[in-house]
Amino acid sequence: MKYDERLIGPRPSDAVIAESKKRLDAMFKKRFEDRQAQRQQQRRIEAASFGAMRDLAKQDSKVSASVAEIKKQAAVRSKIRAKPPQRTKVAARQHIGSVAVTLVPPFWGWQWNAQTGQDASGTTNVDPNAATMSFECDTGDNGKTAAAAVALGGYFQPLADNGFMFVMATPSVSYDEDTWTVFDSAHAGNFMGIYVGEYTLEGQFIQAVIDQQIHIGDGTGSNSGFPLVGSTPCDSDHFYEVWVWAGGDAEADGWSVFWGSAALSFANLHVPSISVFAF
Repeated sequence: MKYDERLIGPRPSDAVIAESKKRLDAMFKKRFEDRQAQRQQQRRIEAASFGAMRDLAKQDSKVSASVAEIKKQAAVRSKIRAKPPQRTKVAARQHIGSVAVTLVPPFWGWQWNAQTGQDASGTTNVDPNAATMSFECDTGDNGKTAAAAVALGGYFQPLADNGFMFVMATPSVSYDEDTWTVFDSAHAGNFMGIYVGEYTLEGQFIQAVIDQQIHIGDGTGSNSGFPLVGSTPCDSDHFYEVWVWAGGDAEADGWSVFWGSAALSFANLHVPSISVFAF
């Protein structure tokens, strides 16, 4: 689809788009490191109570059998992937007056992942042409942390000197999020939302005017149209990068004979369109 640049402004340069993706990389790297520090502090607090329970667990053969069974369940579950979400084809639209633009594939694409430990894994897949993206975070048998994030997007420059901009999308999603623990703790999380960055017309980043992260859901599930809406003041002296993003993380210790934990979080998404309304 060729959009009328009189309505949405000239396309940002490849260099500006590349810097945008680097900025998102740095943002999620910082958040990953901050979460690691917080969880290490929490684990020090939990160590006393878990240590006492683990000493008692060593005296009970039933516990080791339970741990082996739960470890097996977690391994089986980690190999099951959510089915691809329902896909919807949307026609690109634009009109004069208050400006409304429906952005459709091909989008810009971005992906990021990080992991610690021996076999924890954070993986991503983004297809800007098919408008699909997915992430998988799995702590594996030996535990530690995995995190991942993905995004699809485009840009918009308002016509009016000053106004208000709404960004809307209804991606379909299938997901799974779960933890398994025996005398231990674990964490799994996920999110999806809208991110909008503001730039000068020369391509200098100013600020994130929308940074929305909504919890997708617990357990296993799907949604054929998850409603996302964000709004912000806008003006014609700036252009705006517009992303639908999603991500997750998982953190656990892995398994020993008498205790342990595992965690996973993954999702598949289809983003048929991103609508921008400026008034």
